[in-house]
Amino acid sequence: MRGKGYTADQSELGNVYYPAEGIARDEKVSVNYVEYPWITCFEVEGFTIPQKEEE
Repeated sequence: MRGKGYTADQSELGNVYYPAEGIARDEKVSVNYVEYPWITCFEVEGFTIPQKEEE
């Protein structure tokens, strides 16, 4: 994955891979297993996508 431009961090559920560029990472990243009535999924918290300024 690193060869494709991704970085990895360890979480309680395993590795979290994210793009090395274009993502702002908070100090704490968490992966949560969530069950909604319509879907069961993993939610990742701790990343934001910086907004580009319009020219």
